Amino acid sequence: MLAVVAVLEAAHVSGSPVAGDSAEARNAIAAAAIRRIKSADRRMKSATRADRVEDLAKGLRDRFEVEPKLAGPLVVDYRHIAEMILDTVDPAP
Repeated sequence: MLAVVAVLEAAHVSGSPVAGDSAEARNAIAAAAIRRIKSADRRMKSATRADRVEDLAKGLRDRFEVEPKLAGPLVVDYRHIAEMILDTVDPAP
């Protein structure tokens, strides 16, 4: 989990609007991301890397946005964060 928090911290410093603006927020995002990643195999059979990125991005958006359907352009930021987290937790072969 510390590695995911470090990724989120770096993204926050780089200006990501969805990486969490406090240590508590980044810890919550990291915990939610790890849970989502661990449950992906059960929810998605034969998922590609792109499917996993999209699933994590949407899961984080749904969990942390007040109005997820209105997140619009932030989905791109969630995808970027999802890719960074997956690269840390489950590197592509």
